[in-house]
Formats: sequence, C-alpha cells, structure tokens
Amino acid sequence: MKNIKRILLAIIFIGLGYLIYDTSIKLPVVTAYAAKDVCSGIFIANRSLESLENNDINYSFMSKTSITVNKEEKSVTASIFGLFPRKAIFRDALGCCVTKGYEESELKKQAFKRPIIENIPLDTVLTDIEDEIDFEQLNTALDSIFDHEERTRGVVVLYKNKLVAERYGKGFDQSTPLLGWSMNKSIINALVGIMKKQNRLDLNDKALFKEWANDERKNIALNDLMHMSSGLDWDEGYGGLSDVTKMLYKTGKASVYAINKKFAIKPDSAWVYSSGTSNIISQYIRNKISNDEAYHNFPYLELFNKIGASSFYYETDANGTFVASSFGYATTRDWAKFGMLYLNDGMANGERILPEGWAKYSAEPAKASNGKYGAQFWVNNLSGIDEFRSVGHHGQIVSIIPSKNLVIVRLGLSINKRFNSNKFIQNVVNSIKE
Repeated sequence: MKNIKRILLAIIFIGLGYLIYDTSIKLPVVTAYAAKDVCSGIFIANRSLESLENNDINYSFMSKTSITVNKEEKSVTASIFGLFPRKAIFRDALGCCVTKGYEESELKKQAFKRPIIENIPLDTVLTDIEDEIDFEQLNTALDSIFDHEERTRGVVVLYKNKLVAERYGKGFDQSTPLLGWSMNKSIINALVGIMKKQNRLDLNDKALFKEWANDERKNIALNDLMHMSSGLDWDEGYGGLSDVTKMLYKTGKASVYAINKKFAIKPDSAWVYSSGTSNIISQYIRNKISNDEAYHNFPYLELFNKIGASSFYYETDANGTFVASSFGYATTRDWAKFGMLYLNDGMANGERILPEGWAKYSAEPAKASNGKYGAQFWVNNLSGIDEFRSVGHHGQIVSIIPSKNLVIVRLGLSINKRFNSNKFIQNVVNSIKE
C-alpha cells in the first residue's frame, strides 16, 4: 500500500512539475501577444483599452491578462496573475514591438516618421454600372456576415474599380485601421515585385544568406520562398508553443529565427505553410536595400503612396525588420486598394507599380502546393472562378476575382464561429449580373 501511495505521489509531483514547466513556457507568449496587440490597437488603430479588452483579447488565457497603458511613453505592459510581464512599445512608423531582451532606449532610437502619403479616395460614382449589380442581393450578402458571433468589423466590395458596397460593425468605421495578420504576406509579394521591376533582385536568386552558404540551404531560391516550398523545417501550429508563436512572441528577431531553421527536404519538392518564409523574404529585401532608412521607407514610398493608401502601418520586430508574416494595419478601404492593384495587374493611378504579369505569377499554383497556393496568395478557393486571395488569422480576406472585376474585403475577429469566406464571396459574385 505504501508503494502505491508513493507511486501516486510521484505521479502527482511529476504532473505538477510538467504543468508548471508548460505554463512557464506558454504564458509568456500569452502576455507578449496581449501587450503587442493592445499596443498596436491603441497607438495605431486609435482604439480604447476598453474596446480592445472587450473585443480583442477576451478569449482563452488572453482574457486573464492584466493590462497597463503608459500613454506618455507609448507603451503597454501585460501580465497574467501578476506573472510573466511583457512590455510593448510604439516606435512611430515602425509600429509596436515587444521589448523583452532589448534595451528600451535603443528600441526608441529606431523610430522614424512616416512619409507623407496621399490618400486617394475610391471612386463612388456608379452611374455607368448600376444596372450590372443586383444591389438587393449584394446587401443581403453583407447582412449575412454581421452576425455577432462572426464579429465582422468591416466589409468593402469594389466592382470595376468602384466602391459598390461598404459596411462596418459597431465601434468601427472607414477610418479604423485593422490588423491583416497573414494578409501581410501578400504585401511582401508586392515589395518583391516592385524590386524585380527595378531590377534589384531576381526570383531565381540563390545563396540568399551567409548563414546558408555552407549547407543545403544555399540551393533555396527566392522563388521557393515565395511559394512556401523552401524545404526548411517549420511548425505553423497556433494551439501552443510552435515555430510561429516563438518567432512572433519569444524573440525580437523574427526573420533571424526563421533563417536559422534547419534544412528538411529538397526545395520545391514539398509545400509547407510557413510564416517564417515571409519574414525570411523581408530580411532578404532589407539586405538587398542595404540601408535601413531606405528599407523602412520602401513600402511607404514605393507601394502605399502609389496606391493612395495612407493608413497602412507595416510593423517591424525589435530588430527593425518588417514582420511580413503578420503585423500590418490598414483601413478596410485601403486593404481594398491593395487588392485593386492586383485586379489591375499591377497598375495604380495610371502608373505601373508591379511588373506586367505579376498578378498572374502570384495566382499561379506552386508546383508542390496541390493547386492551393501561389506566391504568398491562396488560390483556387472557388470552383470555376479565377479567384485568388490574401488570407489572415480570424477571417481576414482580400479576394481578387479578375473575370468578375471584383475585389472583396472582409475584416473581423471570428473566434467562436468561424467565418465562411467561400460562401460570402460566392454570394457577392452572384450579385453581379451576367
């Protein structure tokens, strides 16, 4: 009997030990997430702490965090049960980053002012296209996605480059910048396209980093990274501690973490969805530009300004590299302007921004993806329709349908009820008269 009691006690102590160990690893990710999310929500999106606590971090362990905002130093600190405090600070145009492992004074020195970006309004004159749209059906499609559980925040529909429908959830409007999450991967696609047009890189470039010079990684091409077929080892899990959560919330150097991943399989032979690859591309662009001021200005001057999208914030990590996988904010209208750039094959406001045919390249399925993924865009989501899209966590969508002259944007925070993007997009498509 004593032996049984000892065994049971041992099991209990081992279990408690594991629980404490597991908690000590995971909860710092939770508090870092909360600090970063609230920091960007307050200082980029101009939202209140109350709104963010009630609508953005009110689920899972996030709901247990305690938040302190210091508006004077533009910082947010989060802890859980008084433990694992993590702090995020705002650095003007570079956005917010978690400070763990860095001197705050050094991080604040990174800050630079955003270039002045012209906001070009969307065309709202519908006289010449009114008869081509069933507005009753279109409005019904929009009504269907504002169920409380789906937590839709903003919707914009463009048809033939004109704003034909727009709607917002309570507390949000056309001036609210919203987080795109993985839609930002498509932003890095555009930056690669711009640099290709400027003859500053080539999709066939290899030996991309000195860290890869002496092993199989030297054979990874930029094109492999664009198609998420690099062959690097990667775990994209979001349920616990994984490569993506460690990259975003436990290290201040997202791209460095991803670059240091080990080689797993021959490039272009297997497709693995990897936020790490987008950040690797971001670092490659930074190295190519080779001047941090020019690098930090690049997306603003060469992309956002030229499409007339003044609300964009493309955030960097604590190391100053754009977190191309995840961290970028813009209004729903400005996300639509980005989609319109691809609808028009890289043309915006009378200027060619992307190389001719770049949209087609972006939507062409990667060889190893079984037809579902292109170059930092998802493809072939709807049967018989030439749709490709930027997709982000919690149901963010920029859907581009060239044959229908449509761009459809939906932003929200779907958690308990998953957003049915395919059904919504199909309903909008059906509102266009043949």
